[in-house]
Amino acid sequence: MIAHPTDTRRGIGYMLAASFLFALTLAFAKLLSASMGSVEVTFWRNAVGLVLVGGLILRKPLKNAGGRPLTLAFRGVIGTFALLTFFYTVSSTSLSGAIVYSKTEPIFTALLAFFLLGEKLPFRAIFAILLGFAGVALLSGMEIGYLHLMGMMTGFLSALAYTSVRSLKAHYDERSVVLSFMVFGVAIPALLMGAAEHYRCDYLAFALSPFVMPEGGDWLWIVLMGTSAAYGQIYMTRAYYYAKAGVVSSVSYSVVLFATLFGLLLGDPLPTLAMVGGGILIVASGVLLTRLRIDNK
Repeated sequence: MIAHPTDTRRGIGYMLAASFLFALTLAFAKLLSASMGSVEVTFWRNAVGLVLVGGLILRKPLKNAGGRPLTLAFRGVIGTFALLTFFYTVSSTSLSGAIVYSKTEPIFTALLAFFLLGEKLPFRAIFAILLGFAGVALLSGMEIGYLHLMGMMTGFLSALAYTSVRSLKAHYDERSVVLSFMVFGVAIPALLMGAAEHYRCDYLAFALSPFVMPEGGDWLWIVLMGTSAAYGQIYMTRAYYYAKAGVVSSVSYSVVLFATLFGLLLGDPLPTLAMVGGGILIVASGVLLTRLRIDNK
């Protein structure tokens, strides 16, 4: 077993740093979405990160107790598909809208615990879940289109991925968890871009887009996006290692503020009252569910 002492203050600091870096990643991804598909953005995001993480591992070899290879692979695969739906949402709506959709993760975490683990849902949890879905309805303008489904799918897949991170901390070096994510995050988009050359399907628009050779300034955005994403991933994983998941999840909502600010700088329109109201309800739902998890432990 790999011991990781609890240090809440350090965990919060790592999560704040990760949130800022993730917001930067979104800004660079938004710039790249003008010239390439979301699948290719996902590929480059992880390709640069893989080089950086590989360099860190060469400098300091991994120390793994091991024992959960399937969970480690699961984290990589599910995390990659969460990223595919997320970057599709980023390319199709404002940064603030995309990030708020992804913050439906606590709602799906609670539902998964109920249906798969048999955990009870007290009245407060049911109220928080309904509050969150009311926020989604406001944010989407009372529509259930492809874009909105992809936004909620990001939250669902993220719930699966983030839950696995906590279960891996006693078995693997944090860089191993990130490395798994990066390897699958390169391999899966590469396969999908190859498939997109021969197959098209509107229902799989988030996962099928052909490769386009980057030009000029795209290379700069790719390097900056990959670098900020890699270090954001490292800091996020480290945050979950040092602090309780409930605390880290609450702090992670700071990314909404960072992403909104970057979005406005890139020309996103000011959010409407309905979007602001929906975002507030989703964040409030997540905080309530997070607090419930803490109180029940």
